[in-house]
Amino acid sequence: MQVNASSERKGLDVTAIQRQLKTRTFGITVDSTNSLALKLAWEQPEEGVVVLTDSQTAGKGRLGRRCVDMYGCNVLSSTLLRPLFPPHFLVMIASLAIVDAIAETCGVSATIKWPNDVLVGKRKVAGILIETSHVLRGTVERGHSSQLVAILGIGVNVNGNIQDIAVGSSPMISQSLERHSPDHQGSLSAVATTLETECGREVSRETFITHLLQHIEADYLTLQHEAREPFFAANGCSPASHAIWERWRSQLTTLGRTIQVRQGDIVLSGVAEEVNENGELLLRLHSGELVTITWGDVGYPTG
Repeated sequence: MQVNASSERKGLDVTAIQRQLKTRTFGITVDSTNSLALKLAWEQPEEGVVVLTDSQTAGKGRLGRRCVDMYGCNVLSSTLLRPLFPPHFLVMIASLAIVDAIAETCGVSATIKWPNDVLVGKRKVAGILIETSHVLRGTVERGHSSQLVAILGIGVNVNGNIQDIAVGSSPMISQSLERHSPDHQGSLSAVATTLETECGREVSRETFITHLLQHIEADYLTLQHEAREPFFAANGCSPASHAIWERWRSQLTTLGRTIQVRQGDIVLSGVAEEVNENGELLLRLHSGELVTITWGDVGYPTG
């Protein structure tokens, strides 16, 4: 079932976004998805190209999941970047930017669930997908070099009511919901929400996107500057990176909790003890062993 009056939703006003943006690099906009952004990367445009769409039919989530959206309700963006720093920091700056944009746009407090979900209360409102590749740059005469290209994909449930959305119709509602309960609608509203629901009013997606891009760019350019600075590279000193990690860590709701990490058919249980500066989760198993978790679906046992 579609959200009531979804047919009356307006498309994104790209002109309004560009008028509000005060960024230096981010904000060249076109209508499409992560796949187009990755294709553009091979054409070697400048970084900062932001791909926006009102709707997509082949949206991708983590672990190969398919994500589908509702027209005019969500923020779906993919940003083409050429980071000089390790790509796991992109997840940190993106999740922090979402938290800050939510507070700035809606006056609502949000937190981060490892590795890449943003929650309001206990319910998911946004998620992040990073895709990376390497492209060759240079000429035959001067030689080629490989450069890291990253596509920063972000999906945010902005407007509408989750209770009116069929399972699989929201960009951040994954197929994993199907194993929670046969009552998909009840399960959905228990684990996901929208910004409109949380703040009690329709939210301007254009304003949200403006705040989001400005926050991402601020941290991104700081990390790029640090990576280019010979002193930091020579001494292995990364104060900006460490500061961003500390901010990200302080927003994590996962730490200190008993969790289950699902990795395919394997489920690991224990206490989320810490995260390292690579963004990896340190899980204290019930056996006492400390293991490093690099990927997986995190759940909170209820029994």
